[in-house]
Amino acid sequence: MGWNSWCTDSLCNLLGDDPCSERMVKNQADAIVEQGLDKLGYKYVSLDDCWSAKTRDADGNLQPESKQFPNGMKALADYVHSKGLYFGLYTCVGEKTCKGDRPGSYNSYEQDAKTLASWGVDLIKMDHCGLPSTNNETDQELYGRMSRAMNQTGRPMLFSLCSWGTHNVWEWGGDVGQMFRIQQDHLPLWSFPFPEDDQGGYGAGTKEIIEWMAHLQPSKWTAPYSWMDPDFLMTRYLDGVSGMGDIASRTEYTFWAVWSSPLQIATDIRNLKGTKLDILTNPEVIAVNQDVSSTAADRLRNDTKGGQVWARDVSGGDKVVVLYNANGFAKQTIPVSWAELGWNGASVTVRNLWERKDVASNLTDGYSVDVRPREAILLRLRKQ
Repeated sequence: MGWNSWCTDSLCNLLGDDPCSERMVKNQADAIVEQGLDKLGYKYVSLDDCWSAKTRDADGNLQPESKQFPNGMKALADYVHSKGLYFGLYTCVGEKTCKGDRPGSYNSYEQDAKTLASWGVDLIKMDHCGLPSTNNETDQELYGRMSRAMNQTGRPMLFSLCSWGTHNVWEWGGDVGQMFRIQQDHLPLWSFPFPEDDQGGYGAGTKEIIEWMAHLQPSKWTAPYSWMDPDFLMTRYLDGVSGMGDIASRTEYTFWAVWSSPLQIATDIRNLKGTKLDILTNPEVIAVNQDVSSTAADRLRNDTKGGQVWARDVSGGDKVVVLYNANGFAKQTIPVSWAELGWNGASVTVRNLWERKDVASNLTDGYSVDVRPREAILLRLRKQ
């Protein structure tokens, strides 16, 4: 859980440069603490591509852009740590990073792991650009080399694999790192059904990611320290423009939570308020995401009209259920029966986690509710 720099300033990204700077990163770290997000579990402050200079130093080490980071990365990491937070940096599995033509870590995995560890880095995200045409190693072998190099430093660092869902990363990603991207970039759009030929997924919108995860059956690949990563949360990003309004943003967060996926905010934390802040700070929804079971919800039913039922077990014997309306135009009533959850005949209390209140008790057959287009109702069920 935390914040990543990649999408915070859309204009800078459109112009071809990332907004990362020492001042901005410090401001975001300050905002996490000021908003109380750290107490809810948002602990990581991570820089994506474009933090590094376009050349290595005289000894072949990675180095930051001097104008953006005049005091160096060790000093910035120390500042983030002083706030009780963790510090993350980006690199690439190939010779060049994805944006800005900066040095990747190909054939320098050991050296780069040592450099990043010496700066006090707590998370390394490794992207998938820049592999030479002569490379004949698999993604599993390449990311595995970086994983071993990180272990050899002796510093605990979370390894985030950003392989874009290539080479069935869900089958081996948890053996190499702690979180692994399962598809192409997530854009701040509800629907963008245009898959990339060389990447996983059905498209870049929230709707397409939900369908892609249903196809993958996340419960098969999710476990403690093995988390499927659908990419950053775009909660109310580009308000009023992108189609990710209140309902869609709440649905996005609901599914990331029930998949036990990383909750990395791309939205500017300094500007969080109102519904945007409410979505990101619901403690009962966060508790589902952070449940010690590290289980993940699968889709149990997909009706012809777009009504879907997803479910997972959580610690303490409860079940979490999502009633989701994938129909973009019409409200519909979506039911769930205790029989399809394996609780036939049980007496159940139903709690709506977004409303943070019990909505029914002593139900012995099931529950149904009206669900708006794009909406996901998140329920926690407890046997009485």
